[in-house]
Amino acid sequence: MRAAIYTRVSSDPRETGRSVEEQEAECRQVCERQGWTVARVFCDNDRGASRHSKRARPKYQALREFLVEGGADVLVLWEGSRAQRDLADYLSLRDLCAGQGILYSYSGRTYDLSRTDDRFNTALDALLAEREADVTRDRILRAVRANAAAGRPHGKLLYGYSREYDERGAFVRQVINEDQAAVIREAARRVAAGEPCRAIALDFNARGIAAPRGGSWDLTQVRRVVINPAYVGQRVHRGVVVGEGQWPAILTEADYINCKVRMTDPRRKSVRDTTVKHSLSGAARCGVCGSRMRVQKNRTHFAYICIKGFCVSVKTTNLEDFVDAVIVERLSRPDVIKVLAAPAQDDDARAAQAEAEELRGRLDEFYAASAAGEISPAGLAKIEARLLGEIEAAERRAYAAQIPQILKEVARPDIGDVWPGLPVALRREVIDLLMVVKVHPTGRGQRIFRPERVEIEWKH
Repeated sequence: MRAAIYTRVSSDPRETGRSVEEQEAECRQVCERQGWTVARVFCDNDRGASRHSKRARPKYQALREFLVEGGADVLVLWEGSRAQRDLADYLSLRDLCAGQGILYSYSGRTYDLSRTDDRFNTALDALLAEREADVTRDRILRAVRANAAAGRPHGKLLYGYSREYDERGAFVRQVINEDQAAVIREAARRVAAGEPCRAIALDFNARGIAAPRGGSWDLTQVRRVVINPAYVGQRVHRGVVVGEGQWPAILTEADYINCKVRMTDPRRKSVRDTTVKHSLSGAARCGVCGSRMRVQKNRTHFAYICIKGFCVSVKTTNLEDFVDAVIVERLSRPDVIKVLAAPAQDDDARAAQAEAEELRGRLDEFYAASAAGEISPAGLAKIEARLLGEIEAAERRAYAAQIPQILKEVARPDIGDVWPGLPVALRREVIDLLMVVKVHPTGRGQRIFRPERVEIEWKH
């Protein structure tokens, strides 16, 4: 008889394959004792088989196809749960084997699935395997919720930290990994100063700095790092901050809020094109139809041109020089510098953040009351939904109350000397934060640039 062997293990993070190799060795011994010839071996390493498993099992699917094609007379497993921990999946495999006349062998016994008793016994084993998987999942979820409520870390180690364990292997504390923390602080500082995430990622890669999960940095990874609440010591569960974490913060609250403002402001893109060469490309608008203006070649020179109706056109150097002069004059004024440096908005942000913290504390109290049986699960769900909404609203106010860090840095008496040397992408961002530039048509026959063609609407 021809035998097909299937081996599987749910978790093998180091990819050693030791468990599946041992399974195969024992299955081959069974085949040798029974006088069966091993036709093929199928192995899914580091793959779950319950109804909750999200990763596919390509070798299991190949096994089923092999059996349908008549490639084996007996299916050999180390134990029944290696094939599945899902009763529905077992029934499908049982019907396949019964229909093809394939014997089913595991744990040293061989079953004929066309017989009533063998179907019952194997189905009972499959049901017990499914229950074991569900019980394990419930236990893990309870641990996750308990860790979240207590502010303990859970799951994969967060970049920037290390974990300490006692002699029994029990978790003790999560501490800062200073080398990685320095990278996080640098990224936050540069993002707050207006540098594009992609430029930061390229610089980190050029310097040979490994990304959080290995490999290379990209703009998405930089963005995720600088707006992760865990780096200011907050515990996140299912995408929501649920309380204070029991680990030290890497970023200050101010740095985190500045980065959050920049990355979540709906008026700006979080992905910046570092190849942009013109500070007003896409920022200047047509004064006739309101469309954006792009730089195109216009006969002998480059010009900003309305991209929709070609209503207006203006030489790039003329428009950029005029807007630069306006920006420099505005940001060097003492009253503007005083307004941008005023602490009032920072106080508003701190007040809103304090409100969010107070609401989180109240929510923690309700979690504790629910755990003690003082509040029903339904009651806790209603309270949780309301408080989480209020927490989110308070945090939004905290972010909105912050003046973008880049404006604080460029509002200075010597901005006229500094402005020309700033990166184009950064100048483009300052312009977008402060103003809307509209270009109106020139008069008939006029070729000299006239400042009155440019209308500037200040946003602040």
